[in-house]
Amino acid sequence: MENNMLSVINEDGVLEEVEVLDFLQLEEYDHEYIVYTKGEEADDDNIVTYVSILEQTSPNEFRFLRITDPEEEKKVDEMIEKDIEELLNERDD
Repeated sequence: MENNMLSVINEDGVLEEVEVLDFLQLEEYDHEYIVYTKGEEADDDNIVTYVSILEQTSPNEFRFLRITDPEEEKKVDEMIEKDIEELLNERDD
């Protein structure tokens, strides 16, 4: 599987590489979300994943914004869980 790497400037102003896992959008919010990882292991079988609002600042530059609205965060989490369920169901078919 080919990695989809993206260079971003983190909140500390440091350039870092992240692996993009997915892009999401909710109809009721006017922005795109990015699901990504920095390759950190959560345990033997899982990696730590993050979700942020993706904001394009110029043609080749992006920044990640925190989701600060608890209701928005809940809806994003629900969408991710639904996507994971669908993927697992497809794999089991």
